[in-house]
This record gives sequence, structure tokens and C-alpha cells, in this order.
Amino acid sequence: MTIYKSQGGTYEKVVVNLKKGMTGSELYVACSRATKASGLYLIGDFVPPKTPERNDAVTLMFKTMRSERMLKFSLAFPEESEEKTFSIIFHNVQSLNKHISDVKFGKTFLSSSMISLVETWTKPSDNLEIEGFKIVHRRDCHDVRKPFGQIIYLKNDLKFENITERYEYSGKDHIEYSSIKVDDICIISVYNSPNSSFDVLRRHMNEVITISKRFSDNIIVVGDFNINLKIKINNKSIEYMRSFGLSLNNTLNKDSTNAKTQIDYCFTNMKDVKSDYFESLTSFHKPIWIRKHKVLSKSHFHEIKNIHTNVTSNINDEVMLDDQFDTMDIDDKFVFESHETVDKNEQIDLDMSFQLEDLKVNDSFDTMETEEKYFPTNYEIIDSDSRKLLDHFLLLLEFDNAAGTTQISSQARRIDDLIEKSPFITAYNKDRSVKIRPKIEYSVEAFDAFYARTHTTGDGNCLYNSLSIIKIGSEELTHSMRLLAVNVMINNSNHLKTICRLLNYSFEEQLRRTATNEQWGGEVQIHALSIALRQPIYSYVKFFDDP
Repeated sequence: MTIYKSQGGTYEKVVVNLKKGMTGSELYVACSRATKASGLYLIGDFVPPKTPERNDAVTLMFKTMRSERMLKFSLAFPEESEEKTFSIIFHNVQSLNKHISDVKFGKTFLSSSMISLVETWTKPSDNLEIEGFKIVHRRDCHDVRKPFGQIIYLKNDLKFENITERYEYSGKDHIEYSSIKVDDICIISVYNSPNSSFDVLRRHMNEVITISKRFSDNIIVVGDFNINLKIKINNKSIEYMRSFGLSLNNTLNKDSTNAKTQIDYCFTNMKDVKSDYFESLTSFHKPIWIRKHKVLSKSHFHEIKNIHTNVTSNINDEVMLDDQFDTMDIDDKFVFESHETVDKNEQIDLDMSFQLEDLKVNDSFDTMETEEKYFPTNYEIIDSDSRKLLDHFLLLLEFDNAAGTTQISSQARRIDDLIEKSPFITAYNKDRSVKIRPKIEYSVEAFDAFYARTHTTGDGNCLYNSLSIIKIGSEELTHSMRLLAVNVMINNSNHLKTICRLLNYSFEEQLRRTATNEQWGGEVQIHALSIALRQPIYSYVKFFDDP
């Protein structure tokens, strides 16, 4: 077969008979007929062809293109931008363990501020560290490797706040997401299985976007949604995201996979954000790069780590609380004998004795004097963190999640440690308490023989304010006192549920009430705080006139 006749054809095996005088064009056509190099065989003597003449038509065309008709290269590479920006790379990596070196040494990945990867297929034992980045969220496979898992890296010098994260992996439904706040932006990363129904995706998107909007008005949602936007009927997902004020940031009908589908994309309500796809040699999916054109602050947020929300709980909201405190008669061994209500003249007998050491609190500590001094800002920072954790807890209870119980317990230990080291607490005043006989009327002045008067802010937090004053001499740990009570209610739920049932209260409503700012505390909260602080708390109420 001649070279001219072979043009347009391809063959698995090609033998080229080299002859003197063959031109470069003929050599190109002959050798390029083979589909792979291993199927190309050269025989004869190879004589390099002559260089093209100066008036060769092809040579002249290239010369013209270089000088007079230059093509402007307009494709933007994120790593080549000289502008200081915040950028995100999102990628369905299809096994990070297999492709970790491609990410570690990929210039585009390393130039980004955040790297968000899904379908990582990783196990907890995998070493996935990347120099210059910290891992701010990671979810691994716990048994065999499978299309599951998520990891998010952030530049070491950037502060962040974990807002929420969750996954559902049951039957055909499989969805994972996380929301992380960096500066004034909440970045939501999503993986949705092709088998999940749109209703499942919609439910989870409603949850994570609603929660995230409580913490920032600026939202970016990026993910592998496995809903092909090239099919018009699937544009309902675009309309659904518009209900949250979020618009598609990628060009519609642009390929995001090697199958020429568009299932990976980005939504945002920010005007100064651009996003597009670039090529991947390791995955079926194309990575998405997202760029914000304003420089982010590197020290704006106090960091709170790893707020997990995977465990679900059932919360009922039907029971309303009475508006007054009830009084309790408690002996020194924490034995309940009877409960007298303010509004009714009836007795509720409680046969319920317990020892303090049987209940779960944080590690115990001995009473001691200390001269170590703590600046007030320590109290303020810890109390601010306590309020944030309680707000997360309340938000996620709306979606039937047990929100951040591990973090609440960890924060309770911090509070205990701070109270223990407070110079205000000494061996003399730590556990000093006096019990006045119940059901006997006393004048207000009579209490002065036993107690020193303290003024508290009347904002619904008076119980917690007063305990903060007792412990550190100020109201700077008010929210932390609430958190201690919530921690006891979580860790001793069976015990507290028994109390609530006997008092005709809803445990879930009492738990929510304890965590809510400016909601006064009653006997349930006093009981929980007494366990948390390891000392009796007495409440005196005068029923008729001003106290």
C-alpha cells in the first residue's frame, strides 16, 4: 500500500519501508497510521529529510501566525494568577490514597487556599498530609474501601470555623456534606450519589444551607451532585437552589466529566466569585476551581474545631413550660422527699434517691487555694465559645441531630479547669452552704445571717449569672454555666428524664430551654447544675408578696 493510499486509515500494525528522498510530510503520514508505537515497524535506511525551503507554504503560514496573526491564549490557569485571591479546588478524586501524589505535587492544587475532595475511598490509617495545609475535615471508610469519604485541606495561615457536617448512607441513598466558614464565607462541599433521590438531596440541602446562613450571608455550595444539568428536566435543581438566593456559577451545558455530562458544579450568592473546570489525568471528573477576588483576613475568627453532627435524636416540641419556679426540698444527701408546686396545693411524691458519685460529670477535683491569676479575657473567650457551641446545639436540634455532644463535654472540662484555677474560689467558700427549714416563712432580712447579697442582671439568665458570680466573682461565665447543665443532661439523660417525667415535663423541651439564652432556669436546671458543680444549690421563693 502506498503512503498516499493509506491516508485517513489507521492500523494496529504498520511496517514503513524507509527510502532516500522521503519528505517530512510523507514520513509523518506513514508513521501516524499506527494506532500505537508498539505496532510501528521501520525497515530500510533512514535518511533525514531536507529542511523546508524558505518559501514553503506551511513555513510561510507559521511565520505569518507568529508575527501578523497571533492567536491570543485566553485560558486562565488559577496558579498563574498574580492577584491575591481566595480560591477553592473541588474534585471527585476517585481514591485519594491512589492519587495523593498527584494532589501533593499538583501546582494548581497547591496554589489554592482550600482543597475539597470527595469519594476519597480512604481509611483512618492513611497518611494524607500535604505540606503547607492543615486538614480541617476528614471522613473515612470504616471497613472496606468504597466510593465514600471526604477530606478538606486549608492553608495553614487561614482561620476557620466548622459549622456542620453530616452523611447519610442507607440503602440507595448516599449523601455527604460539610460546611466550613472561612472569613465571611460558608463553603458547603457536597457529594450526592447517582442513586439518591432528589427529595433526599433537597432535604439535606435545606438543612445545611439553613444552618450555614445563620453564620454568614455569603454562601458557596460546590459538589458532585450527580444530576446532569444537560438534561432540561434536571434544571429543577437550579430552580430549587434559587429559592435560597443561590445561582449556578458555572457555564450551563459545559462538560464536567469524561462522559460529557455536567454533574459537578457550583452555586453561590456572591457576585465576585468565578468558577470553571480544568482537566484531570486521574479521575473521571474534572476538578472545579473557584476564585474570590478579594483578599481574606488571616486572623478574623477564633477557631472552634470539629463540630460533628452525625448522630440523630428524636426531639418533641409539644410540652410548654409553666412560667414560675417550683420549690424543692433537698436534703444534704441529694434525696428527693417531696415536691411542692407554686400553682397547685398538691404533693408529688418522688421515691428517687441517688448518690452524687453515681452521676456522670467531668473528672473530679479537690478543693484548693491557688494563687494562679487569670485575666478576664480568658473567661470571655471561653464563655463566647460556650455560647457558640450551645447555638450549634440548638440549631441542629431543629433537624433532629444530637449536635456536638463530644465538643460540649470537652468544653465542660475546660470550664471545670478554669473554675478550679480561679483565685476567687478558696477552701473556705467553695462548698459552703446553709439550709433553711422548708415551709416556714422568713423575712428577707433573715437571710442576711446566712448569705451575702449579690446583684445579678435580670435578663432571664439570673440563675446562671449568680452561679458565675459565686464561682469566679463576675457574670463572665454565664453561658458556660448553661453549658455545664446541658452536659449533665446529655450524659445523665435517663436520670434527668425520670425527674422530668415525675414533674410532668418534656425532657427534650427542658434540654432546649437549658441551652437557650435568656431562658430562666427551674428545678430541672438547678438539679443539673448541682450535679455539674458538685455541691447543693438551694432556691428560696416567697409565694405571695415581693421576695
